[in-house]
Amino acid sequence: MNTTAIPTTVQPVEMQPYRQVHVGDRSFSLVPPSIRDPRLHLSAVIITILVFGITWLGFQVSIAQILVTMVTCAVIEVTTTAVRTKMLVWPASALQTGTSTSLLLRVVGTDNGDYWSLRGWYVFAGVAALGLLTKYSVRFKTGHVFNPSNVALVLAFILLGSNRVEPLDFWWAPLGPAMIAAFDE
Repeated sequence: MNTTAIPTTVQPVEMQPYRQVHVGDRSFSLVPPSIRDPRLHLSAVIITILVFGITWLGFQVSIAQILVTMVTCAVIEVTTTAVRTKMLVWPASALQTGTSTSLLLRVVGTDNGDYWSLRGWYVFAGVAALGLLTKYSVRFKTGHVFNPSNVALVLAFILLGSNRVEPLDFWWAPLGPAMIAAFDE
């Protein structure tokens, strides 16, 4: 079977087409996720941090906001890759961008414990889309130049201002007993 690599700056795992899928009159190679892909491992770590952050550290982000961010990134990545390569590929890179964005972005007024709040969902979707689109538009040779989520986050913080969005406190959590325990380690 022929292997095809999806061009990104870090492509640690060769993409092995699994089977053909037909969508209308088009045919796509289906490429499932690989457990060896370190991007999946990084996303799992960030999701774990988000779970602890929401339940124990007081992160002011909801599950719904996180899902909006990840779905936005996944749809853009799957669509872009399918159009460019005729392959339906598991969006590991997009999920990494989505989890990173939702880890650091906060919409003012979202309360910890309001797990299904859609407050500012369009901000999460817009920042996620901008981040992922920079991956495809700001390129040098074969890869993106900047971390996609960081470009979009910095622009959001500057353009939207602190009365609408803010970064995660201390880029980690509000100072309290849980953070003091984390700092002691």
